[in-house]
Amino acid sequence: MSKKIKINLVIVAIFFNTAAFAQTEQEQFMALGNKVISCFIDKSFDTLTNLYADEQKLFNSPLAIASYYNPLIEKYGEFATFRFAGFKPVYSQVNIDYIVKTKYNIEILVELVFERETQKFLLYRFNETFRMYAIPDYAIAEKFNDETIVFAADTNLPLNGILSLPKVVKKAPLVIIVPAAGPSDADGNFNSKPYKDLATGLATKDFAVFRYNKRSLNYGFNFSQNKFNGNQFTPEEDVLADLQAVIDLFKKNPNIDSNQIYLLGHGEGAYFAPYIASKNPIIKGIIMMGANANHPLQMMIEQNNYLGKILPHKKEHYDEDNLKAQIVLKKKVTQNTSYMLLPHEIPAKYWLWIQEYDQIKVAKKLTIPIFILQGGRDYQVDKKNFFVWQKKLKKNKNVTFKLYEKMNHIMHAGEGESTYSEYSIMRHIPVEVIDDLTKWLNSN
Repeated sequence: MSKKIKINLVIVAIFFNTAAFAQTEQEQFMALGNKVISCFIDKSFDTLTNLYADEQKLFNSPLAIASYYNPLIEKYGEFATFRFAGFKPVYSQVNIDYIVKTKYNIEILVELVFERETQKFLLYRFNETFRMYAIPDYAIAEKFNDETIVFAADTNLPLNGILSLPKVVKKAPLVIIVPAAGPSDADGNFNSKPYKDLATGLATKDFAVFRYNKRSLNYGFNFSQNKFNGNQFTPEEDVLADLQAVIDLFKKNPNIDSNQIYLLGHGEGAYFAPYIASKNPIIKGIIMMGANANHPLQMMIEQNNYLGKILPHKKEHYDEDNLKAQIVLKKKVTQNTSYMLLPHEIPAKYWLWIQEYDQIKVAKKLTIPIFILQGGRDYQVDKKNFFVWQKKLKKNKNVTFKLYEKMNHIMHAGEGESTYSEYSIMRHIPVEVIDDLTKWLNSN
């Protein structure tokens, strides 16, 4: 056996031993966490106090615990059932989450913290899930691990991402979430964390999912400074180079099946998905959620007109944005046009790149499977865009379409007119969407 092979075997052995240890550690703390939750359900506060480190017991006497717990259950009902919701070692501590359902059918997110070395109990927190995010019912946290991964298209501007990796699959198919416009974080920028719903839902179905912070979130100041100094940028620097770095990274990941890499684009991410797929033969299929079929600024004008009617106090601001958009749409932009005159103060070079990109034309040429999803109540990318996609791609047998009449731009169900404020309501992407994505992925 050569020296190189021996070294590789040692590295593989270390990797698997580390993974096994992490799983064993999680199981140990889950057993402790289950015991803590059971103490609350049984009101065994003496037992719970004894789980604390000695220096903590004085402040967490049975009486002190009861004085905090009893008012909670008077309001929401006694704890009835519980399920594991997350495990996160943080240096010398371990955080473990549970979702508890009360007898009044209300869900409470219970956060527990343990000392990692001694496994002593440190503290607990109760949070109402209608105010704070908790993973949806269809996600089973025991089935996957979340791992933070650092990557970079530019080594001076590293980005963080989260890989949700199924535990039982040796080489998992991968879904890369391509985020919407603006400085989006890995969870989708809203309290309801739509990208985390997608990740936990699909990881439960044995698909690895990678989601990440956009460069404009981590390095927004750099964009502003460069723009001020006359250094313009295009979608390559804003979105595409980082996405390419992600694809290149997972081509070589030993836990990922490189023959089954899919893109799930949302909003702007859906708009760019055909372009990236056309440049990367390794991409097996693309999912386009809330994808605009028109020019992004035409879509913005329609969005502003809609909001101007239901939010008349902001109409003047929306009208000003629309006038700037017309400068681009009427092709009056040159390389020297000041960014101050352009939509969102994005420089001319960006809009000139957009003018040359025809997302429908590119999508038509793709032969890989495409799944186009649309919310019927989406005001940001209204369903007229969906019907354009249907019309233009009706001869493409590789394309599947699905319209969800009651859903908005982040695929949350509701009634009546949708507005941005609706996104702050604590909801989850319905299981229907996760099931449809799973069915499509398994068949393609």
